[in-house]
Amino acid sequence: MARDATETREKLRRAAEHLFARQGLDVPIREIHTLAGQRNASAIQYHFGSKEELVAAIIERHAPTPEFMVAVRADLESKRDDPRSFVEAIVRRLCGYLATEESRDYIRFSFHLMERSSMRAVMAQESEEHHSMAAVYAETDLVRAMFPALPERLVRERAVAGMSFITLEVAERARLIDDGAFEVLLDEEEFIANLVDMATGILTAPSTLA
Repeated sequence: MARDATETREKLRRAAEHLFARQGLDVPIREIHTLAGQRNASAIQYHFGSKEELVAAIIERHAPTPEFMVAVRADLESKRDDPRSFVEAIVRRLCGYLATEESRDYIRFSFHLMERSSMRAVMAQESEEHHSMAAVYAETDLVRAMFPALPERLVRERAVAGMSFITLEVAERARLIDDGAFEVLLDEEEFIANLVDMATGILTAPSTLA
């Protein structure tokens, strides 16, 4: 791909990520073109084929390597006997996205994507090919090991609820940072500790349904 085309493609991807983060996935194509400085109304179609492929390109841009995912799974597996440390490992990784504007855009985009394409539907496919689902599968294994009598549907529900809650809270903190809001009441370590406490509670709460 020519340099100019590569640069245009990157401008479109970054503009879309920024707008998706703030407005959700229903942002009009023309707004993405405008932010990317593109006058051609077919620029996204030319460079990506469709809006769906543009979304896929954003995900691919931030996708961890297979080697990284192996390391993540190994780290989580080593913490299965300590639920709080297990959850903290997930929270700290997601909080890493708070460091830059682009990564904050991505975690906010991820939450909108999570709302649009239900994790419950992905879980029903029983496929680990979705790299973004790795933590949910790990949480599922943790809950299953902790509560062997808990019905599988509840095990999965807890795992999805836990990951949804963590992602929501990190995405909301990203928004507050970007907005320069006064509502950021906790410093980073307090935020992490409090989020770990709450998410651990979701995963380990006693069940009346078992």
